[in-house]
This record gives sequence, C-alpha cells and structure tokens, in this order.
Amino acid sequence: MKKLILILFAIISLCSCTNNGYLNSIPADSKALISVDMGKAAGINNKAVLKAFLHMKNVDESGLDLSHKVFMFSSSDGNLGLCAKVGNEDKLSKSFENLSQKGMCSSPKEFRDYMFTIVNEAWVIGYSDDAMLMMGPVEPASQAEMRAKIAKYLGQDEDRSIVSSPLYAKIDSIESPFAMVAAVEALPEKMSASLMLGAPKNADPSQVMVAAELKVKHHKLFINSEQFSFNKRIDKEIKKSNSVYRPIKGRYVPYMSSTDMLGMFVNVKGEDFLPLLQNDKAFQALLMGINTAIDMDNIIRSVDGDMTIKMPTFGEKSASMAMTAELAHAKWLADVDYWKQSCPSGSSITDWIKNGYHFQSADNSFYFAVSPDMQFYSGSNPEETVASLHASATPLSADLQEYIKGKKMVMLVNFNAFDSKAAKAVTSMLSPMFGNIETIVYSLK
Repeated sequence: MKKLILILFAIISLCSCTNNGYLNSIPADSKALISVDMGKAAGINNKAVLKAFLHMKNVDESGLDLSHKVFMFSSSDGNLGLCAKVGNEDKLSKSFENLSQKGMCSSPKEFRDYMFTIVNEAWVIGYSDDAMLMMGPVEPASQAEMRAKIAKYLGQDEDRSIVSSPLYAKIDSIESPFAMVAAVEALPEKMSASLMLGAPKNADPSQVMVAAELKVKHHKLFINSEQFSFNKRIDKEIKKSNSVYRPIKGRYVPYMSSTDMLGMFVNVKGEDFLPLLQNDKAFQALLMGINTAIDMDNIIRSVDGDMTIKMPTFGEKSASMAMTAELAHAKWLADVDYWKQSCPSGSSITDWIKNGYHFQSADNSFYFAVSPDMQFYSGSNPEETVASLHASATPLSADLQEYIKGKKMVMLVNFNAFDSKAAKAVTSMLSPMFGNIETIVYSLK
C-alpha cells in the first residue's frame, strides 16, 4: 500500500511539472510578468490579445491549450513576450500555415528542433509540443538573432527560467484571474515616477516592485496594488512609508470632476507625508516654480486629514494643479508677508481674498487660500480655486466614489480628458483585452 501511495504521489508530481513545464520558456530575468486565467477573468476579453496578435478567428481551435494561464512578460533587454501552453503542435502548425496563405505570417519552419513563424513582420514565434513563445517587436535584421534566443528559452530547464525567480513566486501567490508583478523600471515613465512614492530616496526603480490584481468594470480598469522590494532594507522602508496612509474619509471625492485628467486621494498627517513627496520626482517637478516663492513644504506640514491633488489639465509643458486639504492649523499664513518680499525677480504674490493669495510668474499662476473652517484650497485661476472647495457639477460616478472611500491611496487617470498621441497609444494598447477603457483607478492595498 505504501508503495502504491508513493507511486501515486510521483505520478501527480510528474503531471504537475509537465502541466507547468511551458513556463520554463519565460526568461528568468524578466522585469514584468502578467498572468491571465482565460476562463476566469470576468469583464476582460480574455482571448482578444491572442486574436489581435495571431489573427486567429477561433483561438480555441488553434492548437493552444487555454485551460492554462497565458503569461505576458517584459524581458531585461526591453522586448515584450507572450507564453502559452501548446495542446496540439500539429494543429498549431496548421493554424499558422493557414494564416501564412493569407499573408498574415510566414510559413512555419523548423529551427533547432522547434517550429518558427513571424507574425506582422515584427513578432517572432517559436513553439514546441509544450510551449509557444512570442517575442518582439523586432526589425527584420534582428529576427534571426531573436529566433536563436527563443530556441534557447524553449529548451531551458526550470532552474534557468522565470519559475525559479521570486517574481514568479510572487505572482503565483496572487489569487486573481488577472495579476501583475513588475519592477517599476519596466513600467511607462510617467507612471513609474508616481509609483516610486514611498520608496527610499536612493532606491533604484529596478529594486521597487508592484504586485497587483486587475479587474474591469464599467469601462474602468481597477489596479489594486502592493508596493514591495526583494531587497529587505528597501522593503522595510517601503512598508514604513506606506503606514503613513490612513483610510480616506471621502470628503473631497465628490469635488473631483469626471472631466479632470488626473487625481490623487489620501488621508495623511502632513508631517509624515511630506518626506514621501520630497522624494517624489513627479510631484517636485509639478511644484517647480511655485516652490521658489511659496513654502509648500510648510503648507503640507499643516495638513491633517483628507487631501486631494487634482490636475484639471495636464500637458507636456504645463499643468494646472488644484490641491485641497483638511488642516490642523494655518500658522504659515504669518509667513506670507515674508514670501511676498522674497519673491524671485519676475514673480509676485498679491492679496486675492481674505487669507487668500495669488502667486504669478512668467510660467506659473497659482491661487491659494485657507477657508474659515480650516481647509486649504488652490488652483490655477480664481474659478478653479473656488471650485476646488465645492462638489463638482459633473462628479465621478457613484460607484467610483464609494470605491475610493476607505482606501489608503487612490490615483485616477481619465483618458477621456487627454487629447494626446501618448494617451491614444495607451488606450489602443489596452482596448483589445479590456475594451474601451475610460479610466484607470490605481489603489494601494
């Protein structure tokens, strides 16, 4: 009986290794990893990415085994990749052969015991009887080199693959049909700057990681994330920084307009939150110019409660910022006269209303004030500043407002408000899988 049990365990173990063997093809030094459970990711057009890249109308009959997770990754050399399990190699070859007759890919050819094809003249695909690996995009002159690289990946052992890395261990621990683990350096630059918030000043973006669960609802992509590091010292500092955030009460949630481009909500004690902002390059860049005349650090120190930073407009060269916050005190008002006298040449601070002022320079216009009930409010013009202290006539949807309340930190990106090639490029990249995404909602666990 004992021998029978041992044999059964061995068979189960062998089957488990065989089922996940296709993951051995993913490079061990990948900087970002996304897993998609095709059968469980509700609200997501699960097979759209495969259809978009492979041009297969019926992915279920392609020869791929989609009962297993599909993984997307970013390699250390900057290439993007996709790994899927192969259920029937002959069927997959036939699928690519049919596509080649329509001019959508090259005819499959053998190389180093694996089959290869090129899709869209830019994506190199190699596959065996167990795994399909697609990487690119690459120029025609570099495709032979990529083919050799993929052949090496298809033949590597588990201990040389992503499966042996802490990145895979982390994503495997996330119980979500759609999960992501990535080094901040692998993410878009404008996003990565904000995701370094809370990391030590000397931390490198390659050392700061984001693990997230993703879901889609009502044209919104929700990213509920955890910030961490495999470096124990940095991870300790990140956890300490994240303890600064308190549950958002929601006082200013109705104040954000559905037409605003960007928004961030927190509930903090300013003295504790300030060091995080001082290390945040994106926030410091936003305040550049204003900080030369106004002691924003001292203002932020006076915050105690809900705080929101909105950007009604955001461009490459200029941005309008509206900050609203609950204050513990406004002692810094006594320093405004000194700020007026010490303004840099070409700029000025003038009285606007009671306890309200206007800073102006060649590049900046910033109104700021303290209300009788101890709220700080600001904006780029008088109308915007006054509006930052009242509920918006076009607020966020009720479900989104409720989602924000109680979270530690929430950032919103409204793509409908952007009119730029960069924003359109992002939405076009997201649309095959997620549909028409209007808003990204990033929250911290």
